Amino acid sequence: MKYIDRGKVAEPANLKGLAAPSKEAEVDENIYGHVDVKNALNQLQKGICCYCESRYNHTTYGDIEHFRPKKGYMQDEKDTLHKPGYYWLAHKWSNLMYACELCNRTYKKNYFPLKDSTKRFNPDVCDISQEEPLLINPYEEVHPESHLTFVGTQIQALTTQGKASIKYYGLDRKELDEPRLGVYNDIIAFMDVLTLVEGADKVKQAEEKLKERIKSKIDAGQHTLMIKSNFGKYL
Repeated sequence: MKYIDRGKVAEPANLKGLAAPSKEAEVDENIYGHVDVKNALNQLQKGICCYCESRYNHTTYGDIEHFRPKKGYMQDEKDTLHKPGYYWLAHKWSNLMYACELCNRTYKKNYFPLKDSTKRFNPDVCDISQEEPLLINPYEEVHPESHLTFVGTQIQALTTQGKASIKYYGLDRKELDEPRLGVYNDIIAFMDVLTLVEGADKVKQAEEKLKERIKSKIDAGQHTLMIKSNFGKYL
């Protein structure tokens, strides 16, 4: 997971100045799912899932994801679905992101755990100011590495937020092993070649090439936290 700066793309015109839904029945998929919204999010995320950093556009169209679920919410897997959800945020630009179908439909679904569930919004006033989500929001958390890290290709939690995010985004699922391993092994193989270099000048050149290799992988946008956790010391 990585921080995504929403400010790099303008809010889609169809969302600007739009009145918030006053009830769930007023939520309109044609608004939050508008092509301009999808294009803006795709531009921000480069076709990469906001949670697991897999390329959703290789096999599917991906899903417009509501960080705070619009139809209802669950604190954990033992909970039942509570209604209403955060319907008034259904068209809100700050609540929208793009996720792969596995993250959205199989794992996160309607889960939205809070550190203190007694501070959940009051449906009569729709006030979320007291909420402290347990899930990491990649559009708000500037330093996800303070919650998550990697040892090799294995993700590990550093905080309760990291633990909840791994669980409810499915960040430790086996489907992610292969793409992570591909990126990891590419850098390891490059490092192995560089160890054969002899001579001070050539070593310096090799170090610069390694940095360039790592930065190119980070710029590509996939599995950036895994790369930084394992190879950040070379940057």
